[in-house]
Amino acid sequence: MTDIIVIGGGSGGTAAATRAAQLGAQVTLIERTDLGGNCVNNNCIPVTSLLASVELCWRIRQAADLGIQVGPASLNVPGMIAHKNRVVQDLRDGIANLLPTFGIEIVTGQARLVDAKTVEVDGRRLQATRAVILATGARWAPLPPGVQDVLRPSEAIRLDSVPDRLLIWGGGVPDIEFATLYAALGSQVTLAVDGPYPLPDEDYEIGQRLQGILQAQGIQVLTNVHVQSATRANGGLNVVLTGSKGETSVTVDKLLWAGRVPASDELGLEQVGVRLNNGAVVVDERMQTSLPGVYAVGDLTGGRMYSSLATVGGLIAAENAMGRHRRLDQRAVPRYAFSIPEVAAVGLTEDEATDQGYDVEVANIAYNSNSRAMGLGEVEGGVKLVAERKLGKVLGVHIVGHRATELIAEATLGIQLEALAEDFAWAIRIHPTLSESMVEAGRAIFGQALYVPKF
Repeated sequence: MTDIIVIGGGSGGTAAATRAAQLGAQVTLIERTDLGGNCVNNNCIPVTSLLASVELCWRIRQAADLGIQVGPASLNVPGMIAHKNRVVQDLRDGIANLLPTFGIEIVTGQARLVDAKTVEVDGRRLQATRAVILATGARWAPLPPGVQDVLRPSEAIRLDSVPDRLLIWGGGVPDIEFATLYAALGSQVTLAVDGPYPLPDEDYEIGQRLQGILQAQGIQVLTNVHVQSATRANGGLNVVLTGSKGETSVTVDKLLWAGRVPASDELGLEQVGVRLNNGAVVVDERMQTSLPGVYAVGDLTGGRMYSSLATVGGLIAAENAMGRHRRLDQRAVPRYAFSIPEVAAVGLTEDEATDQGYDVEVANIAYNSNSRAMGLGEVEGGVKLVAERKLGKVLGVHIVGHRATELIAEATLGIQLEALAEDFAWAIRIHPTLSESMVEAGRAIFGQALYVPKF
């Protein structure tokens, strides 16, 4: 007997278990494989670790521009893998050692829901007195008909071999990151985007800016195309693409596809009354499912699959399971891609704000007007701020550029607190810093930018 059972030991599950334990619950966490989930083992951590090596190598190659003389820099793939593996293992060990300090019991096995308070793990039944929190994440999507021999991200991070020709199907976050990584490793990368620009769900100016940056890295970007089939022939993989311009085919060595779907199929959810929508568990703002006392968080609920969103969902679920009242503020969920340079956004795009009836004012501040970016030699990209014209309420912030994932934090807090562009404009930042671009964007909304030419 335990108070709360958490199924899944990834970002959402460990956050839920820890918060529930902090609130006084006896918690059992069930994980069938490695603690840390997709983020630690197959995605965020290994990918960003590998990209850190790429970024550092690029900066060393640019050292002469900053007055530093060094020998030729090159990427050592075995060394990159060793660094990545150390980071992943350290995090796995850290989670395994941390959870018991909160009194959390860790059970290994495949879990299945018997009813709202009963979970079966490999024939053993566990009973929860308060709630069950589902956090099983996502699994690789089944291959579409006609598509074979796909490279998955879990395989791509091993860097077992670097294909001469790599086609990446999709324009989402992992696709952008792997395109950057493999292009740096020497692959001839083609990015097939099913939309008008990379990251098609983001602001159009950000997508267009990103597309130019990727092309400058030698990545061929094909937009508004869809993979129709992929079959092995003559020692290569023949990929047929369809789009507005008709059908075309390319021959590559590997096709990388990062498609994922919620991992709900082995939990017995429909049998106990948990409502699903195309395999995703349906939840409300409190992370409550259709079955009282059963909560679900993270990738299992579909939508945007970010570990940070899973974490906050886990915290919300735990608090509500323990009798508190906490809701998810969807407005303040940051989105991001660890490309080089990075991409980050929060809130509404310009088009979304217009479609929702806002009279918008937009400010664009290029990184090449920021003195810190100039000093760092990182002048690619810029900050876009979308605000409501009359009062200046900040509706969205969109960034492509060096350390965009760090800069977005203040924008996320600003939207959460319903800040105005004036608040950004008059908040003092350290000089010189990249964050001054946020100030300048706030000023620009009112036509008061200091470092943008007046025409």
